[in-house]
Amino acid sequence: MRFTYTEVQEMTNSFERVLGEGGFGVVYHGCINGTQQVAVKLLSQSSSQGYKHFKAEVELLMRVHHINLVSLVGYCDEGDHLALIYEYMSNGDLKQHISGNRGGFVLSWETRLKIAANVALGLEYLHIGCKPAMVHRDIKCTNILLDEHYQAKLADFGLSRSFSTGSETYVSTVVAGTPGYLDPE
Repeated sequence: MRFTYTEVQEMTNSFERVLGEGGFGVVYHGCINGTQQVAVKLLSQSSSQGYKHFKAEVELLMRVHHINLVSLVGYCDEGDHLALIYEYMSNGDLKQHISGNRGGFVLSWETRLKIAANVALGLEYLHIGCKPAMVHRDIKCTNILLDEHYQAKLADFGLSRSFSTGSETYVSTVVAGTPGYLDPE
């Protein structure tokens, strides 16, 4: 769904509650029609990622759907105002739980294993289930979100790319991702 900037302001109650912040911009809590909770990622004017990554994420999430990938509910593309509207993940990101920033609650080993398996299933879908196959290029704890049942979903697809189909001769060698989370290759 496409939303106007005025609708984005209304759903976030004028950007009242911040959920997090990343390279793209600030993520706000929102509500559509007073019932459906959402996360609204608003592009910062100082963002180094900009329109290119916004467009890449919208295009990818419009064509891929999997239980372990965060769902795109809508977007706003109105002048300088760019926003991505996602399903709301009530238990935040994995980093909050690993670092102890969620009230000291420690994840059980069973829950940790479930999260790892969910992430692996999401990656398997991107690598094998998608045609053409996709590579995320920014897997890290802050991009693994948890719902109310601690089901993990991958988020932040702005750096994602399609795998080579074999017939292509060009291979990108540009480094992309977050320092500290890049494969050594």
